[in-house]
Amino acid sequence: MPVDPKPTVRRRVLGTNLRRLREEHGLLLEHAAEQLSCYPSKISRIESGQSPVRPLDLKALLDLYGVKDEVTRAGWLSLARESRKQRWWRVLEDRLPQDFLDLIGLEEDTSYCRGFQPGIVDGLFQTKEYAEAVIGGGSAGPLDENGQTKLEVRLERQKALTRSENPITVWMILGEAALRQQCGGVGVLRDQLLYLIELARLPNVTLQVLPYSVGAYRGGPTSFKIYRFPEPSSMEVVLLESHISHTYLENPKDIGFYADIFNYLRAAALGELESQALIADIAKEADK
Repeated sequence: MPVDPKPTVRRRVLGTNLRRLREEHGLLLEHAAEQLSCYPSKISRIESGQSPVRPLDLKALLDLYGVKDEVTRAGWLSLARESRKQRWWRVLEDRLPQDFLDLIGLEEDTSYCRGFQPGIVDGLFQTKEYAEAVIGGGSAGPLDENGQTKLEVRLERQKALTRSENPITVWMILGEAALRQQCGGVGVLRDQLLYLIELARLPNVTLQVLPYSVGAYRGGPTSFKIYRFPEPSSMEVVLLESHISHTYLENPKDIGFYADIFNYLRAAALGELESQALIADIAKEADK
């Protein structure tokens, strides 16, 4: 079985959940290997996402782990099929860092995302002109080749919101500063704000604003996202973005910590209609 040093996010999720099932039943790698008549190293590669799992092997593992419900088994087999597919972003492996490719995979493969962006409009919600300004970092002139690649990928990522099958559900909280920072100038910001109002009307988008009036708040000005994978996986992943890299947290304690912060922020933020009203007011101010 081939070893992939850069497994897809979905394959890693499949492997992680198979390991969870095995450990819940108190079984060792050797027990799973005996079920498949293979070496434990093969099970280890499957659980780490480095190797795909064949449908026949997956069915045998599900038998061992006591997964008998036909609907649940069908979900596992579907997850395995999807994990073997080559995704559109794989052709960019030599042009973008792996942690950024993982981000694309998260947005393509997850069903739900909630997060907080205190000082900038989230990449999933950015207009082309706003994204150009953010990627360019205030530099004059057109984007260089690397910047242009990032722009094209960002716009492609946004299709997850409006794809015909299973669009990702997003609940995003923006800090008021994100609505006032004039990335690209007044006109670009105004158009971006109006676009936010359009997106907020989508059935799969919830948008709230954390106003300045809240004052100090729990968690501080740190952006984060929590991605949830569809059933049968119960896995969630926290994404922390910095200027040079993306960090992914999969430990349940870390996920619980950021989930608590998100719940605090959504309670402190304006409601959906109030948020849209504030965004519209700031857009009007930009017209003056």
